[in-house]
Amino acid sequence: MAGSLTNPDEPLADSAPVGWSLAPALCAGDPASHDSCLWYHRVWQYLRLLGIITSIRTNTGFLLATLERLAPTHPRVLISGSADYAMLAHLRQAYGTRPLHVTMLDRCAMPVAMNQWYADRFGMAFTPICGDALAVESDRPFDLVCTHNFVGRFDDAGRQRLVDRWHAVLRPGGVVVTTQRVRPGNRLRKASYSDDEARALAAKVVEAAAAYGGALGAPLPELREVTYQYARRQGSYVITSPAEIVAPFERAGFEVNLADEGGGLAEREVDRPSSTAGRDTYRMRIIATK
Repeated sequence: MAGSLTNPDEPLADSAPVGWSLAPALCAGDPASHDSCLWYHRVWQYLRLLGIITSIRTNTGFLLATLERLAPTHPRVLISGSADYAMLAHLRQAYGTRPLHVTMLDRCAMPVAMNQWYADRFGMAFTPICGDALAVESDRPFDLVCTHNFVGRFDDAGRQRLVDRWHAVLRPGGVVVTTQRVRPGNRLRKASYSDDEARALAAKVVEAAAAYGGALGAPLPELREVTYQYARRQGSYVITSPAEIVAPFERAGFEVNLADEGGGLAEREVDRPSSTAGRDTYRMRIIATK
């Protein structure tokens, strides 16, 4: 039976405390260093649980419809980078009872562990890999590579290397499905939060936590502080036009089947980032075939 186009099962109320407790042991790097991802992975699921960020939900309709169409012929899937199990949940929903084996790759053990947690919970065939997306190899090619808002983590050169790797690990006819925030007219190299915006985001989390009906499983003062650190350290490379995404795919040898500006004005109204650097943006949707 095919997956229905309803929201995937994401048990954030259960998994957010798990992630909170696992992150200090699993996130790479010195927690006091800017190289550490603890500030990111520890709070990410709480930001989603409390409705602070839209994240992948903006693109749920597109992802489910696309993945459901590919499901009969693309059983071997690589998730190339993910903050949590959101993409895995979308795959599970879209594929339904059809064959699906997911390999999930991230350089940090924390999101890999959260994907394993989700796969175990729902009995999914799953292979975890902690490694570099720019160096991934596979003895057996994948049918599908998917990720959400990941290419913006790389500068121009890194973005090309990433897309080249995807091309290398896909079979002929294999597909990449991804999305990426585009920021027209933004002249910054990286999008980021100002100090005032970071404090406002932390206050918003406190307010949302106070209104939340369930047990959070994280001390509120720590949640406020980690949210502030998330906002101050968060930053992705600014992409100002679809051409900046399409060009690396075409250079790698992909045929770009879709490169649009998302779901239009209605989608943009519900997908507003909390930093001013995110105003007047949209989520580009990409489908590319090898």
